Amino acid sequence: MSEVIDIRDGDGQATSRAVVRAANVLKDGGLVVVPDEAGYQLLASITSPEAVGLLLAASDESPAMTPTVIAATAEALLPASLPPSPLALRLTRRCWPGPVVIDLDPGNTPPSDWETTWWNWVSREQRLPLRVPVHEVPRGLLDEVDGVLLGCAHPMTATRDPDTEQQGPAALILNAGPPRFEGGDTWIRVRTDNWEVTRTGVVGQATVMRLASRVIVFVCTGNTCRSPMAEALFRKLLTQRLQCRDGELIERGFLVASAGVAAYGGSPVSPGAAESLRERGVDFSSHVSQPLTGDLAAQADHLVTMTRGHRDSVLRLWPETASRIQLLDAGGGDIDDPIGGSNEIYTACCNAIEENLDRLLTEVMN
Repeated sequence: MSEVIDIRDGDGQATSRAVVRAANVLKDGGLVVVPDEAGYQLLASITSPEAVGLLLAASDESPAMTPTVIAATAEALLPASLPPSPLALRLTRRCWPGPVVIDLDPGNTPPSDWETTWWNWVSREQRLPLRVPVHEVPRGLLDEVDGVLLGCAHPMTATRDPDTEQQGPAALILNAGPPRFEGGDTWIRVRTDNWEVTRTGVVGQATVMRLASRVIVFVCTGNTCRSPMAEALFRKLLTQRLQCRDGELIERGFLVASAGVAAYGGSPVSPGAAESLRERGVDFSSHVSQPLTGDLAAQADHLVTMTRGHRDSVLRLWPETASRIQLLDAGGGDIDDPIGGSNEIYTACCNAIEENLDRLLTEVMN
């Protein structure tokens, strides 16, 4: 008979005590059921042979109970599947923490502390489902056990409470009431450069398509001259290379944007920039400026700055972007700001941008 602790009243201290109690059960080789953002999870310590065996036996009863490795950070999970593809890294960076399971090719080398029975399952199935939760209860539990857990979905009742009548091998159930989101986790199978939603959940197909896209963000100061010109011209190059319309770029796996390190947002493209683009057959009059935010910087696979000053400003704010940021000019030069200049100055700026985009296109397409 499972012990059930009711934490639905939201008492922080009571929840903390329940999490510590659950952590002790896991450390002793038992199984627990805890809430997450899209359902309930039956959890085991990934280092306990007995606990892993019980959880795998429970997961055999239903395809919806596929076991998943759960950790507090992507860094704690990804070494198990070295080397992760750029697509896998994009999805983990954008989806976690959250109600998304990323199902990777496992590779051949298990972490030394993972239980052998579990890795035998991974090797047989040739899949490694991974997840980083956002819910405070499993995150607190992961902090308490200071490690990685193995979990699978636990049944819920019609009222979306944990089903305490189908207790299975769980020694303890933490009941926090209905989960925050309906629909369960979204499962994304990733193999090299290909992805497929294998189980529809909270995150829909269209959202996954955006999350899986390569994101290229051009950066200048106010996002009214240089970076909009670069965005517009790069979109044109991409559509020509892919032989598609601009509106189809997201379906082809590319999302192109621009932003400014000192932009207030809401401003149109400057008249000089708009005219230079029109001369090249590009209408970008719908552009509205936006500031470069931490979220946008985190999403970008390629942060392309017009000057060294822009690059340095971004790195001061978000040093973690260092591996994804570059100057548009491969030679290390700056693309000077044409704001307030003549049509000739805008044309020269547009030419300088255009000269560097072919190289960037080749890099992005590889």
